[in-house]
Amino acid sequence: MERTQVSGIRLFLLRFLPCIIFLALWELFVYFHPDKLFYYGAPSKIVEAFCDGILRGSLLIDFSYTFIEALLGFIIGNVLGVLMGLLLWFSNTVFKIAKPYIVMLGSAPIFALAPLMMIWFGTGMLSKVMMAVLSTVFIALYQAYSGALNVNPHHVAYLKSWGAEKSMIFRKIIVPSSMVWVISAFRINVGFALLGAFMGEYISSSAGLGHLIKVQTGLFNISQVLLGVIMMVAIALILNALVMLVENPLKKLLVKVL
Repeated sequence: MERTQVSGIRLFLLRFLPCIIFLALWELFVYFHPDKLFYYGAPSKIVEAFCDGILRGSLLIDFSYTFIEALLGFIIGNVLGVLMGLLLWFSNTVFKIAKPYIVMLGSAPIFALAPLMMIWFGTGMLSKVMMAVLSTVFIALYQAYSGALNVNPHHVAYLKSWGAEKSMIFRKIIVPSSMVWVISAFRINVGFALLGAFMGEYISSSAGLGHLIKVQTGLFNISQVLLGVIMMVAIALILNALVMLVENPLKKLLVKVL
């Protein structure tokens, strides 16, 4: 047991070793070439920007705005997409009719739709949430529908042989068997929800990490820009951790309800 723990700690430290070496080389490079600080920033300057942002409270505000927008868009987009994708299983004809529209809307560059979101939903948080929803809903829809189509046909045939209605097959076979695809959609959509929120902030906002990156890019403050990127990565990691936390409870809940 102790040997396993030591191996785990060693692996944990080894994972950080490449990062530590990279940061050390980066800092040394800028230290011996001060003129390059303007172009590449420096780890020490990023830490200074982080501490300054925390002390002034501005970084926490920007982080909170982007996190809330991405989280709400992630939840709403995935719930809507999964529900629509699973319900399309009831009628293949409806899916064939809807497919061109789904492909068209899902293929539209989210950046091109951003100005419309600002006009329809304003420049506040709602438009960023809607951008995140639009970024995630079609992926969730396709994943859920694909999961429903790839259910073992023998299981469906078995229930049909006992006279099960379509609604029972849907509850007992389709939904539980599609959960692997649905969870996969959740993981994929973490990045897309964050991308939608970021693009909305980058185009028009008064707060958020997208706003921070846009402003600091205009000021050529590379260290602040990199800090914004790191904070975006932190949000992605938090959302991924939340998906991992809800995966098993969600499956158990479905088993009880269905």
